[in-house]
Amino acid sequence: MDLIKKAKKQEESGDIKGAIDSLKEALNQNPQNNFLQIEIGNLYVEIKNYEEASGFFRRANKVFPNNNDIINGLSFCLCEIGNNYQLERNYYLAEAAFEELLQYQPMNADYLFNFANALYSQGKFDRALIKYQKSISLQKDENTYNNLGNTHRKLGNYDQAIESYLNSLGINSDLIHARIELSHLMQNICDWKTIQSHYAIIKEHINLKKGGKISPFTVLSMPNIGIKEQLYVANMWSQNKKIKPFNKKNKFIKQKITIGYLSADFRNHPLYYLIYDVLKQHDKNNFEIKLFYSGQVEKSKQFNLFNKLESKFINISNLNEEESANKIRNEDIDILVDLSGFTRDSRSMVAAYKPARIHVNWLGFAGTMGFYNGKSLFEYIFADEYIIPKKFEAFYAENVIKLPNCYQPNIEFRPKIKKKQKESYGFKSSSFIFASFSQSIKITEDMFTIWINLLKNTRNSYLWLLQSNELCQNNLHDFAKNYGIEKNRVKFAPKVEFEEHINRHQIVDLFLDTFPYNAHTSTSDAIWAECPVLTISGETFASRVAGSILTEIGCDELIMKDKESYYRMALKLSNNSNELIKIKDKIIVGKEKSNLFKPIKFCENLENIFKQLLFRRNQNS
Repeated sequence: MDLIKKAKKQEESGDIKGAIDSLKEALNQNPQNNFLQIEIGNLYVEIKNYEEASGFFRRANKVFPNNNDIINGLSFCLCEIGNNYQLERNYYLAEAAFEELLQYQPMNADYLFNFANALYSQGKFDRALIKYQKSISLQKDENTYNNLGNTHRKLGNYDQAIESYLNSLGINSDLIHARIELSHLMQNICDWKTIQSHYAIIKEHINLKKGGKISPFTVLSMPNIGIKEQLYVANMWSQNKKIKPFNKKNKFIKQKITIGYLSADFRNHPLYYLIYDVLKQHDKNNFEIKLFYSGQVEKSKQFNLFNKLESKFINISNLNEEESANKIRNEDIDILVDLSGFTRDSRSMVAAYKPARIHVNWLGFAGTMGFYNGKSLFEYIFADEYIIPKKFEAFYAENVIKLPNCYQPNIEFRPKIKKKQKESYGFKSSSFIFASFSQSIKITEDMFTIWINLLKNTRNSYLWLLQSNELCQNNLHDFAKNYGIEKNRVKFAPKVEFEEHINRHQIVDLFLDTFPYNAHTSTSDAIWAECPVLTISGETFASRVAGSILTEIGCDELIMKDKESYYRMALKLSNNSNELIKIKDKIIVGKEKSNLFKPIKFCENLENIFKQLLFRRNQNS
């Protein structure tokens, strides 16, 4: 009894750990006192040690299985444990915690929601779907509907996904992430019937600075979101994180410069066709290269090739941002180059910890990464004179470093061009083929209307698009039909191996670029195959990439300033074969003379910039 009184006084004085020790000693003397188990559990909850608390509540629950207070205490602890694991990206352990929790409270909608989130994070979408649906049957909640929509989308159930997002917005019309997800899905399936109203609400939300988490990647393809709004969205995305930077690193004094490349895409991804040769060509006498990979392990040729480079390949896919930052810091990285940005599976927030001496945003995200707590998340962004002109630099959080040529590198040995005939792909030899091999999410109503009008005003012409989901193809055919365009004039190219994909550009007369999100790697693919690309350049990074590539090869006559001039030029070229031949000849010469497909030269320029940045950093330290 003296120990219990002692514990009470310790608790009242704020010495919770002392009180726990006293009660544990009392429990050792009287192991059958189950009320001490409960009291120790409660004290552990006070100091937020939920693992220890749950152990004491479990033991008490075995003795009093129907005691609601014990069940609620244990459930609370398991929920906190699961949420912490979820936050730390330990999704399997989060799943285990929530699964145990549901044994005690199987009809709790919130706990079902949390369990479903852990399943979703591991890609267990079928199981997550069932749990979200059960949660909604118990409690109709806007966030549960939103996540149910995300799950339906992952499973390809697009109609059900749209219905779920609308149900979410029906409960809370201000739930901005649900509206973003809905709009993004509508873009993906080219369902434009009501999309303009969603765009307008999203833009108003941003302009009124209402806050909320809007994925910076989703707004890159939205036609009404400008460069100023993109900066605001990037700023807001990371503000809910609480990150304390590491101590500043000392001056660079090593013999070799250590470059860390951070990406979720060292795999079968367009990034391979851009960066692989640059990584391969680094001067190993003066540079040490380390690759930090946060994506999924896959059995692909590209993933294996990245692994076999003369670089240290470090898999951080199971680490959270803080763990990843510690790993990077321990590898003594001088310059960390993020090649993914705010895209799937990335670890871009590691930059807030400042694990390297210098942090660079390049290639993987077509825009600024914004500010975090008043400071630029990344110190630098690599661009070029065309991508970010001087007048737009103010809309980037980073200091803009202009690479001497086009900012985009490419692998050197792409497939050799093999002559193809239009008949091989089901077209007549006399056909004029407009093509656009960008993802469907980049196709806007305005651009598709231009393309359809080109078909209306040209004879024997076809529009060749990259095969997407079935709903998208049906929507595009229906849209074209309303303009009097027969279904067979809008065709879809199936997904094929890279070599075949490059070679089929041979039969394309004019590649029609998308706006405001240009074709990026796809523009380089077309240029390699000597296929003219017609583009529009706007203010945003994403809308200027094709223009940068065309400028590099000396074909800036294919860069238009607006949709009207784009349409007129496309119409002119479709009626003037001699002009097209001249442009194709210019592409051949420009491709040879430029540095677009010369990764060795590109790498030399890049290494010079790395050296300059470190020198500047040493001078300022």
